[in-house]
Amino acid sequence: MALRARLGRLSIPSIRSRMLAIALLPALLTEFGMVAYFTARTFAAAEQTARARAASAVRHLADTLPYALATGGATEARDLLEAEIRDSRLAFARVTDGHGRALASAGDAPGPAFDDDGFRLDVALRPPGASFLHGAPSAAPAAFSGGLPGHVEVGVTLGQTGTFKRDTLIHAASLMLLALTLTAALAWRLSNRLAGQLRHIGRVVERLACNDLAVRTQLPAGGEVGALAAGVNDMAEALQAHRSELERRINEATADLAAKKDMAERANQAKSRFFAAASHDLRQPLHALSLFVAALKVRNRQPESQTLIDNIEASTAAMELLFDALLDISRLDAGTIEAHPVHFPLRKMLLDLEHQFSALAAEKQLRLRFRPCDVVLYSDPLLIERILVNLITNAIRYTDDGGVLVACRRRGRTVRLSVIDTGRGIPPDQQDSVFQEFVQLHNPARDRSKGLGLGLAIVSRLGRLLGHRVDLRSVPDHGSTFSIEVPCGDARLIQPPAPAPAPGQIPGDALVLLVDDESAILRGMAELFDNWNLDLVTAHSADEAEHWLASLGRVPDVIVSDYRLPDDVDGIEVIARLRQTLGRDIPAILVTGDTAPDTILRISKAGFPLLHKPLRPAKLRALLTHLIQQARSAAVG
Repeated sequence: MALRARLGRLSIPSIRSRMLAIALLPALLTEFGMVAYFTARTFAAAEQTARARAASAVRHLADTLPYALATGGATEARDLLEAEIRDSRLAFARVTDGHGRALASAGDAPGPAFDDDGFRLDVALRPPGASFLHGAPSAAPAAFSGGLPGHVEVGVTLGQTGTFKRDTLIHAASLMLLALTLTAALAWRLSNRLAGQLRHIGRVVERLACNDLAVRTQLPAGGEVGALAAGVNDMAEALQAHRSELERRINEATADLAAKKDMAERANQAKSRFFAAASHDLRQPLHALSLFVAALKVRNRQPESQTLIDNIEASTAAMELLFDALLDISRLDAGTIEAHPVHFPLRKMLLDLEHQFSALAAEKQLRLRFRPCDVVLYSDPLLIERILVNLITNAIRYTDDGGVLVACRRRGRTVRLSVIDTGRGIPPDQQDSVFQEFVQLHNPARDRSKGLGLGLAIVSRLGRLLGHRVDLRSVPDHGSTFSIEVPCGDARLIQPPAPAPAPGQIPGDALVLLVDDESAILRGMAELFDNWNLDLVTAHSADEAEHWLASLGRVPDVIVSDYRLPDDVDGIEVIARLRQTLGRDIPAILVTGDTAPDTILRISKAGFPLLHKPLRPAKLRALLTHLIQQARSAAVG
């Protein structure tokens, strides 16, 4: 990704322009320097040649003019000067006598500015020898009659080299332009090649970034760009190998996790089956025991036996408390408990909780305080009360000194309900585990008087069911604070509680059919119904129930059936069969000791009232009264 980002920031036109600048600037400077150097050398050589030519011409004239003057006079001297001007490309030439008088001249006479645009050479004439003079004509110039030498002077203008210089500059500029053009063309070609290679590498890196790890660069390995391409290929190979290794490890880890998950699910299912079977098998004798205790308590007339019966009843109630907590966990896991949110005031609930727990706190010499909260909440009041009951019970149980405070604080559109204690506190590394089942930090001996370790597990599940967050803040030896955030309600939407129905009586001619495969439970129920003076028909199966009903010639008002029956038959099937046989939609109640979530969910979907073993006689009687009265009212109507 870093390489891709770097190549992404790379501007190809910038590379080309920089390469052109790098190639052309040194070439331009070099060529300009060379042209300037060689042009200056050429100009200097041209001027030096002109001077040398003038010097040669003036020496030649100095040698020949005396003879020309001696033999031909001024006319021949002038011809000689003109010839020398043509041959040596002089600006002018002249000869003077010893007094500076011009004897002969040729060319343009030099002006006042000649010295700024040219140069002169002046050489003294040497008179010819005496032998030559003796044979010379009598018309020899008078310059030599007195024996005084004359002078020959030539001039060369630098302007004569202007054309040469211009041509030289034009040729130099042409050569420099040609060289720059060739250099630019070569640099452009090289930059295009480099830019194309970089673009190719950039496209490869982009495809690599798009997870196409099979792509490779197709550039030769030579040079720096080739090394870069080879590095990209090596990186792609490494990425592909790394991905293959990661995929292999992920597949292995996935397979391992799937195997462990399957193993955990099988273990959990086995645990659930064992737990359900153990719960059912334990609830059966406990159910019979509770029925016998209830019947014994009614029939007992001896005061000395009442204490013993009360102790048995208390032990049975303690066992029922454990099973009820386990049942709550199972119902929450099965999803059969539904939340019914309404708008309700919090003050009344806190007053009821204060009356409920005042005696328990006073027994431990703890100060229990409820801070007044005039707020309206929107939630399920029964489940909120259950959460607060579990939190207050837990706080009182694990607080040895100080007190417990129940308070609330409004935060925007929510209300934070808190139960604060000065108890033993919870270490930070164990604050998550306290919400798990059967976890008790301060009860290693599993003393039942200190709870069962299910209260906070129920609180956690109820919080998730309601969608309310449950928080815990605790410091060891300084207490704990359990909080739950509940949405605010609207006081205008509070509905008055419905009046409680008046308790009714079971009609004396009512008949109840009980189907259960446990003989002890049938005997216990028979004893209980005898105390209630109600008619009861007991049967171990549907066939036996049909037989007894046919012999009596009566139709039961209510069918009470155990859910789990022999021969893979359940209570739902028994009720459906009896209804079909009798031809009536008879009210029915299912009783079970099974707490498996799937069992609870199946019974809930069937739509039958459900009572769990060990059932409370008062609850059974109230449900029977309600169903019988409802059915007879519907028949009359």
